[in-house]
Amino acid sequence: MIDQLREQFTAFWKNQSSTRKATLITLTSVTIVAIVLFIRWANTPSYEVAFSGLSETDAGLIVEQLQTSDIPFQLQGSGTILVPADDVYTVRLQMAKDGLPQGGSVGYELFSGTSLGMTEFTQRINYQRALEGELERTIGSLQTVDAVRVHIVTPEKSLLTSQQDPTTASVTVRVGSGQTLSSPQVKSITHLVASSVEGLTPENVVVVDINGNLLASGQSDDSMSGSAAAADTHRAAEVAYAMEIENNINALLDSVLGPNSSVVKASVLMNWTEKQITTQAFDPETEAIRSSQVINENYSANGDAAGGIPGAETNLPEDETMLTTTEASSSDYTRTEEIFNYEVTQTETLELVSPGTVSKISLSVMVDGITDTAELETLRTTIAAAAGIDAVRGDVLAVESLDFDHSYFETQAEEIEQSEKTAFYWQIGEIAAAVLILAAILWYIQRMLANLRLKSSKEWTPVFQPVSEMALSDSMAGVPVSERILQPESTGPQKFEDKEQGQVSQSIAASVKKFEKVQPKEHTIEEKELQKQIAHMAQENPSSIAEIIHLWLSEDE
Repeated sequence: MIDQLREQFTAFWKNQSSTRKATLITLTSVTIVAIVLFIRWANTPSYEVAFSGLSETDAGLIVEQLQTSDIPFQLQGSGTILVPADDVYTVRLQMAKDGLPQGGSVGYELFSGTSLGMTEFTQRINYQRALEGELERTIGSLQTVDAVRVHIVTPEKSLLTSQQDPTTASVTVRVGSGQTLSSPQVKSITHLVASSVEGLTPENVVVVDINGNLLASGQSDDSMSGSAAAADTHRAAEVAYAMEIENNINALLDSVLGPNSSVVKASVLMNWTEKQITTQAFDPETEAIRSSQVINENYSANGDAAGGIPGAETNLPEDETMLTTTEASSSDYTRTEEIFNYEVTQTETLELVSPGTVSKISLSVMVDGITDTAELETLRTTIAAAAGIDAVRGDVLAVESLDFDHSYFETQAEEIEQSEKTAFYWQIGEIAAAVLILAAILWYIQRMLANLRLKSSKEWTPVFQPVSEMALSDSMAGVPVSERILQPESTGPQKFEDKEQGQVSQSIAASVKKFEKVQPKEHTIEEKELQKQIAHMAQENPSSIAEIIHLWLSEDE
């Protein structure tokens, strides 16, 4: 069969002109190339960014690892690497396991290799490079810092300490978008670098940003910068407190009004004065006995009482002639004395007021499209409670309603949606265009081959005959197929119970019966037309043709 097809194709090819041959070759080549390109385009994975902003050193190391692992990648510039979307996280984990990216700096792994044959100068330079790299990694891990470079200058050792030059260092930082380094953060960086290098003091560390702004001058001005640092700290605390209030109120309003329906701004003023207050209070109504003293005197005398003339004579030795006697009498004496000392109740209070207490809160809230006064008042009361507004302290709260302008966001959303739709439509258009081009090429080739075959039908003989032609050949051999088809019940059980199948069978049988009357040796136009009709019936209802073949086989038996 293959040899017969090859012979027929060879004969067909020889009968074609040079123009037709060139056309066939060109169309076949274009079709094959289009199919290959379409399959390749369909199987090409989509790429996503795995790493961006890489240094050339890190990019080279990562590319080398990807090539070793046979992972496809694409480069955009010198610092962006794209990998297939399904392999993004796998590649990142694999590179992290290998310590990549390194941030463009080399740390103590510089000494991982052998140092045989390395001079003392080279070792010292490598140590300085490793120390600078480790400092860059440490400072770069700060949340505010995106990139950093550290340079350390270590002078040669001198015999005299008075002639020894100090060690110095310079740090260049690049902060994130919309962020700044405060004075305490800059001071912490200078102390970090100074504590990591032998013989380096914070006064000899200079810190600048990528815009050339001097953040730390490296001069000893602690006394001057102390107040500035304290002011920055106080301001940072006030801003943090205000941001906390804003976040709480935003969360509350987003839950009630929905997202993007309110704007909240807060300002907090704190008192940073440290106070010591002493208070004394006296309570005159309450008394307490501090001390008491009670004196009681009693005296009693009965009978004769000695007496005489007052004076010196009375004190002379007794003389009977001079003694006198008074009349008998009695006397009593009593004295009582009480002394009480009282203490008034006194309360003394010592109060220490720490700095950082809130002295005033100013809060303004704008809501979108609320015109109901009662609803605004409810929001004002709720916001005041949530923010801790104290009217006695002097806090200010303003809640107003305005119609927000969302046109910018709506325009941006529409543009993003339109761009996504355009990209989607372009992708569908590319696929549809490729399919249409491929279908057009195949249709053109099929039409051209059909026309060529009609023009050179004598050169082609079918290898497999259709069922209709086999039926015609049997009918031409004298087999009364039409009678069998018209009266199928004579051969056995009923085969065509379906009405539609019976009608098709009767049509085929009538065509065959009509064809039996034609001379079998020559194929006229009518015969060819009947062949086409039978072939069409065979394609439309192959089950009927199968029944006919079954009848023929039964008849042969």
